[in-house]
Amino acid sequence: MNAAGPGSPAGLREANRRRVLDAVLAAGEPTQAGIAAATGLAPATVSNIVRQLVVAGRLTATTTVRGGRRVRAVRVVAPAGLVAGIDFGHRHVRVALARAADTVPRSAADGSPGPPVTLLAERDAALADGHGVDDGLETAAAMLDEALAAVDLEGSGLRGVGMGLPAPVDARSGAVGEPGILPGWVGVDAAERASSRLGVPVAVDNDALLGTLAEQAWGALAGVRDAIYLKLSDGVGAGLVLDGRPYRGRAGTAGEIGHVVVGDDAGGPIGGAGSTVCRCGNRGCLETWASTTTVVGLLEPLLGRPLTIAEVVERAHGGHAPSRRVLADTGGHVGRALGGLCSVLTPARVVVGGELAQAGALLLDPLHAALVRWALPGAAEGVEVVAARLGARAHVLGAVALAGELALGARG
Repeated sequence: MNAAGPGSPAGLREANRRRVLDAVLAAGEPTQAGIAAATGLAPATVSNIVRQLVVAGRLTATTTVRGGRRVRAVRVVAPAGLVAGIDFGHRHVRVALARAADTVPRSAADGSPGPPVTLLAERDAALADGHGVDDGLETAAAMLDEALAAVDLEGSGLRGVGMGLPAPVDARSGAVGEPGILPGWVGVDAAERASSRLGVPVAVDNDALLGTLAEQAWGALAGVRDAIYLKLSDGVGAGLVLDGRPYRGRAGTAGEIGHVVVGDDAGGPIGGAGSTVCRCGNRGCLETWASTTTVVGLLEPLLGRPLTIAEVVERAHGGHAPSRRVLADTGGHVGRALGGLCSVLTPARVVVGGELAQAGALLLDPLHAALVRWALPGAAEGVEVVAARLGARAHVLGAVALAGELALGARG
């Protein structure tokens, strides 16, 4: 067994160190007793880890008075240098650059989010449909070099890169899995390949999870302990927040709600022969009912030309009945799938991001109605359904946040 492998003493120490760093990042300036309560670690263990991280320059610990008592308050030392986020989509890549110190969340005392991280530079480029990993990374590397040259901050080297992909990423092997909408990346250790190409440490995660990180730090999920972030775009995915922490699951691939099989409006069997075959191989997956491809595919034959989601939304707001119907039906399909998930997880809030979120109430109202219809009454009661606060930038901001964790040492 590797000396620092899972279950080894070194692996356990590393896991506990990350739990402490995560707790400090989540709370802002907790006491050591608060860290112990949040992590379940013994106070003596927390004290030892905090001492080690202070010596390593990761944390500061100061004595202060709270509630009339003297306590040790702990803060993260903001890292130096720059970090970058890379957001890959089906046909695009977006790169953003920020100061590593600015990625440390600064929520207000009432739990409301601080302002989003200030991006020093942003670049966007189109990619060929079905592009491969090498082509995608070459384009991203060129954009990152251009952004770094434009910023040109003296002595501010690049500390790390966070990268988001619209596909599951296996935390055990690092491999990009199926079903994703990037077939040219399947089976690739994306972090290793990107780190080799860019020359800096790279952390990779699913794009819906990165949208979750961004909305937790600077958006509609700040201070929400149990929630679901839903990305509705070319693919459909979810990021789960359980007890205030993003939940990645045993293999890091939790949240693939797009491949939950749903029924059809005609009352046919779930996943039956009349259902559309999904790219994952099943029939009747939510993604076959609720992706941007499905939405425009239903309306393009009526109008006789290619459409964008922005055009569909504009037409719907202008009273175009077919556009309004398609958006409402899409919300209904998503709400049905979410009803089951809400019955299991009982979230307080569902945040909807991705391209389809621009439809606003035209999508969200029928989504919420269907969620209430298909969830257990107690689970659905009081669930808020809102649009992502960070809009189209949520996923690249999440990639920047992931890079910030890497610079802080909270991600391996």
